[in-house]
Amino acid sequence: MTEWEASTMFLDFCTIETLKLRPGSKELEAFNVERVRGYLKRNLGCKKKEVIQALGLDPRTVAKAIKIIRANAHPGDGALQS
Repeated sequence: MTEWEASTMFLDFCTIETLKLRPGSKELEAFNVERVRGYLKRNLGCKKKEVIQALGLDPRTVAKAIKIIRANAHPGDGALQS
């Protein structure tokens, strides 16, 4: 298992309560961005609706996370670019 796979597995099993992340905080935003990024990498070609359902996130949270991911995408990221 790679370090990246281990870190995304950690994110899959964590909750905002156990990590003590405050609603609306930059830390929670970063946490959700990484959850969405991990899901997108594991499920290439998935629809935004699938991400919302799988992660149990608000549609606006997912849309914002995707916007952040795309803004920081590198040419090698392929599917994450707009």
